Amino acid sequence: MTTVTIGGPLKGSQALSGLIAATGRYFDESERLVRESLAEGRSVTFEDIQDYGLTPDIDRFCQAQGLSYQRAWSARPGVFEAGLRHWRPGLVSPVAEAADDGGEPMMTLPALRNALAAGETLTDLLARLDEAVSAAVPPLTLVDPELTIGSHASVGNPVVA
Repeated sequence: MTTVTIGGPLKGSQALSGLIAATGRYFDESERLVRESLAEGRSVTFEDIQDYGLTPDIDRFCQAQGLSYQRAWSARPGVFEAGLRHWRPGLVSPVAEAADDGGEPMMTLPALRNALAAGETLTDLLARLDEAVSAAVPPLTLVDPELTIGSHASVGNPVVA
């Protein structure tokens, strides 16, 4: 099972259409889920079985549009382990973490020992894992980049979809 959570500001109706198209390649009911998330002021989450948990079109779209995302996949015994990747504006590339089958980040004992040997503190490790949870993805919002300060709304003000 693959779960993708996406959030952040969608800059205009073309970005909205692009998100629906990118997610629709992998997940059913993409348009309904995106529009519900916008109306409810929350991030959007998609879940389905995907080829090894890969969603390259979604990853590329989110990075190009500055949308935060977390993609997690369940293990397939004998084939691959559960894991996750997350990205947000400001990161150079997606960050990979081990995950449990529920998509929550975790660390194995060897990884924990390696991190501690590299000088990371428990506070550092907790902060790193906190960034990887799907709840860290901000709400999905639709903003109108055409509006300017002083008009009826300003850049960054949500627009009803």
